[in-house]
Amino acid sequence: NGCTAEDCGGANKCKLPALPLFAIPTTAGTGSEGTCIAVISDNETHAKSGVIDASMIPRAAALDPELMRGLPPAITAATGMDALTHAIESYIGSFGNAETDFFGLAAARLVFKYLPIACRDGDNLEAREAMALASYYGGLAITQALVGYVHAVSHNLGALYGIPHGLGNAMVLPHVLELMKKDAAGRMAEIAVHAQLGEGGEADSVLAQKLVDRVWELNREIGIPPTCEAIRAEDIDELVEVALTEGAAYPNPRFLEAHECRALLTRLSTGA
Repeated sequence: NGCTAEDCGGANKCKLPALPLFAIPTTAGTGSEGTCIAVISDNETHAKSGVIDASMIPRAAALDPELMRGLPPAITAATGMDALTHAIESYIGSFGNAETDFFGLAAARLVFKYLPIACRDGDNLEAREAMALASYYGGLAITQALVGYVHAVSHNLGALYGIPHGLGNAMVLPHVLELMKKDAAGRMAEIAVHAQLGEGGEADSVLAQKLVDRVWELNREIGIPPTCEAIRAEDIDELVEVALTEGAAYPNPRFLEAHECRALLTRLSTGA
């Protein structure tokens, strides 16, 4: 393209189409095998930016659960929660459509059912295959419907502290859902019913809370830490600013106030 990687940051900035890409994922989480997105990290500024171009979508993806059998439980857990985050954020945001809704719901149901199994028994090929599909479906969903505040916070935890993306999403997800459960109650309720976390006749608010509770429970079950000790109190104002700036570009159910984001990061850092 005759430019630096940073010059390609943003949407459709690439002058030339990408070379044909064929993806064979060895983890189940990012969904990169189905997306048009790449991420650039700047080690000096600690900033992360996205390169978004339809030509980067792989021509084909081979999902082979055998390639994931040796994945350690901790990485299985973190990448799996990345897939769940994609499923949920694509579904509760305002850019969803019938296609992304289908993939988001399917991915969420697969993760809730099979991620604990894959973490306990990495040789279980049924669970590995299901998680590979969940990852792919989540990638397809966010390519059109995008993500939300979970990613806005997690991206910057990764940039500042080097926290792996999936782990960051896993830790942040239940906190964001707690903040969104009123405004996104209907959509969260639909996820809960589809994932068999509750019954269709229950109130949306009850089902939304069941979804939040199950995410907390799943994190505990698969060993995701409840707090992020890397967060320094003196960094929180900066993290709030960059997270809200990034989050404003996403189709969230509603926009967060600075005090809400600050409280989220404080709880995440201390557990209080």
